[in-house]
Amino acid sequence: MSLMDELIEYVRSEPGLDRLLRALLERYIQLGRIGGSVKLANLTSEEKESLSLFFRKDYSRQASASISFAAFEKALLKTKFAEIDIQALLNAYAGKKVYTRNEAEELYQLQKHHFFRELQQVHPQYGSWIEYVRKKGRGTRAIHQLYDENPEYLRKLIHIVCDALSQLPAAPKYERLPFFAQKITQNPHAFDMDQHGGRILLHALQFLLWERGEIPYIRGRLNAEEANDLLQNFQLLRDDLLNFVTFTGLTGETVSGEHPVLKAANEVKAVLNFPLREAAKLRSCRPVKGNAVFIVENSGVCSELLDRWPFPSPPPLISTNGQFKLASLLLIDLLTAGNTFIYYSGDFDPEGLLMANRLLNRCPSKIKLWRYSVEDYRSCQAKVDISKERLAKLDKLESNELLCLKKEIISSKKAGYQEELVPLLLKDMKKQLL
Repeated sequence: MSLMDELIEYVRSEPGLDRLLRALLERYIQLGRIGGSVKLANLTSEEKESLSLFFRKDYSRQASASISFAAFEKALLKTKFAEIDIQALLNAYAGKKVYTRNEAEELYQLQKHHFFRELQQVHPQYGSWIEYVRKKGRGTRAIHQLYDENPEYLRKLIHIVCDALSQLPAAPKYERLPFFAQKITQNPHAFDMDQHGGRILLHALQFLLWERGEIPYIRGRLNAEEANDLLQNFQLLRDDLLNFVTFTGLTGETVSGEHPVLKAANEVKAVLNFPLREAAKLRSCRPVKGNAVFIVENSGVCSELLDRWPFPSPPPLISTNGQFKLASLLLIDLLTAGNTFIYYSGDFDPEGLLMANRLLNRCPSKIKLWRYSVEDYRSCQAKVDISKERLAKLDKLESNELLCLKKEIISSKKAGYQEELVPLLLKDMKKQLL
C-alpha cells in the first residue's frame, strides 16, 4: 500500500477527519485555491476525538470547530504523511482530479466547443446549423440542456438528424414521417414531436428555412399545425387521412388527368372533405369557373352560403374549419401557383387575424382580404370580450394590411364573427362569378 493510500484509509476511518476533508475539498472548489477555513458544526463525540488526536488539541468541549487549510497542513507535517502534497491529497480523496469551479467551467466550455466542432467536421454540409446551435441561437435551449444531461445521446441524435436532412424527399414526392423515420433510424417513432429526435429535426428544418430567408426567426416550440406546415415544406407528412380540407367548386389534375372525384362532385354540387392523401396527388388545382376562390374560416358560414347559392354550378368555396390544416395549405399553394386569386374572410379575433396574416405572407400577390376591414368589423362586433392573453397574440402580426384592424380590435377588446356578414359575402361571390 502506498503512503497516499494509507493516508486516505486513515482519514476515512476517522469520522472527524473524513468530515473535515470533505469540507476542505468543497472549500477548494468554491474558492479556487487552497486557502481559507471551514466550520464544522454540531460535532459528534467521535468527530471531536479524531480531531483532537490529529491536531493535538482538545475539541471535547467544543460544539463546533473552525479549521483552516493552513492548520490542517501544519498538523499533517507532524505525521509520517508529511511529504504528501495537499493538492494531491484532495485528488486522491475525491478519486479523480479535482477542478475549481472556474477550472471546471473552462473545461466544460472547451469540451463543448470540441463536441460541436467534431460534429461540424463529420457533417460539413450542415455545419452552419451546428454552429448556430453551438452559439446558442434561438430555440436551442433544450438542445443545450440535453448536452448537459447526456452529451453522447445528443451526439447520436445530431448524427441522426443530419442523416435525415441529407435524405429528405424531393418534390413532388411526399413521405409519411413515420416511414421516413423508419428508413433513417429503424424506429418509426424517432421523429415524433414528443421525442428529442423530432424536436431537434424541427429545429434543423426551421434553420434551413431561416437561412434561406423564408421565415423571420426560429421558434423553440411549434404547435401541431406549425409543425405540420414546416414538415410539408420538406415533403414530409405526419397524417394524410384525418388531415382534410372542405371545399366545393374546384377541379384539379393528377398525373393521370382530371381527378375523377372532383369531376363527379362538381356535377352534383357536392361538398367534399378532401383528405391530404388525395390532395397530395394533385399537380394543379383551379376553380371550375372564373379565377377566384373564396375561403371562409367557419364551417357554419360555408354551409349557409351554399344553402343560399342560387346557381346550378357550385361556387369555388373553401372552409378551413378553424386553423389551417396541411391539406388546406397544400390546396391554397396549388391554386395560387396558377392564375387563381384567393379571397379570404375570417373571424375578427386574434386567431383569425393571424390566419389572414399567414396567408398574406404565404402568397401576397394572390391573396385578397375579403370583408375584412375596420368597417366590416364594426358591423359584426359581438359582445364577446377578448382576454389579454389572446390580444397578446397580435404582437406577432406583421402585415401592414391588417394594422388598422389590429389597432381597432386591441382598442375595443371585442371579437367579431362572420355570421353577421353572410348576406354581404354572398353578394360579393355572386358579383365576382357572374
